[in-house]
Amino acid sequence: MKLMNKILIIDPGKGWGQFVSKMYCYQKLANHLNSKITFLTKKSTQAEHYLKSLSFCEDVLYIEEPKKGAQYTLLNIKSIIKNIKMINQIHFDSCYVFHPSLRYLFIAYFSNIKSIWGLGFKLQNFFLKRNNRLYSSFFSKTKGDDEALESVKKITNSQKIDFQPLSSTENNLRDTVGIIIAASGNEKRWAISNYLKILKFLKEKNYKKFLIISGLDQSKDENLIKEKFIQNTEIIFTSDKKISDVIPYLKKCKFCIGNDTGFSHLSVNLDVETLVIQGDCPPQSYSKLLKHVDIEPNVNRSPTSIHTIKIEKVLDELSKLLNRRGGRVVEGARLESV
Repeated sequence: MKLMNKILIIDPGKGWGQFVSKMYCYQKLANHLNSKITFLTKKSTQAEHYLKSLSFCEDVLYIEEPKKGAQYTLLNIKSIIKNIKMINQIHFDSCYVFHPSLRYLFIAYFSNIKSIWGLGFKLQNFFLKRNNRLYSSFFSKTKGDDEALESVKKITNSQKIDFQPLSSTENNLRDTVGIIIAASGNEKRWAISNYLKILKFLKEKNYKKFLIISGLDQSKDENLIKEKFIQNTEIIFTSDKKISDVIPYLKKCKFCIGNDTGFSHLSVNLDVETLVIQGDCPPQSYSKLLKHVDIEPNVNRSPTSIHTIKIEKVLDELSKLLNRRGGRVVEGARLESV
């Protein structure tokens, strides 16, 4: 009986939202290789909370990171050696490095892995065979996280990456709307006053069940929602729940609307249509279920640009979403103050 190849993907990720947005790519890669995948990533991605339940995930390993300011010091070298030792113990057959840094390719190269694939950016090429350079000029051709998409297309000879939802425990929740007010920072957090208007608008359309996804530091926002919408409304708050515990609720939502954060990308991967309010970062378009409300073309992206997005623009896009779902919406919907 032929043993399944051991595959490692190294993707540090900047945060768990960015990491989740690539899951459909990595699922496609796992299917193409007919093998499960072990992921090496940073702890900030919180990958163990949503990857370990997936059929194509073998394991999640976390990168041993140097202390801040230790980039070219002995401490950095020690962290690289620790990562190499950890990987060496598992004896991987192949490794795919989805990051332009030489550091992560260096770790793979000295971990006795037979076949290493990388983006092929600058000095990376010294450690890669020519045919294993995934996208040597991707910085001039793609934007942001598109390197994963473009690289997987090249590996699988596919011009299209098919969306495939993550698996999740079923739950008896129906007609719930997800409102994602959580965000990693203020630059991605649309004002709570706007979300109160969104809730009022949806209640007027006879939506009465809401999943409010908020952060640990948003108790004041939660209290505002409770004060305004406690009557004739069923509201589930998730600030006290782990990511893995939120998945069953999120999966059953009819649709979601919210900030550009990990839960928005997770809802898309759970096959839920999601409207994301963009601000400091350009939109990512990797699924037909992912829609955006972006800043105006004449507005520069900055930590405060999300606050230039008007409630009227979001309501118009939300109205389009409801129309697609067969809801009755008045064109050019407007709200009075909540």
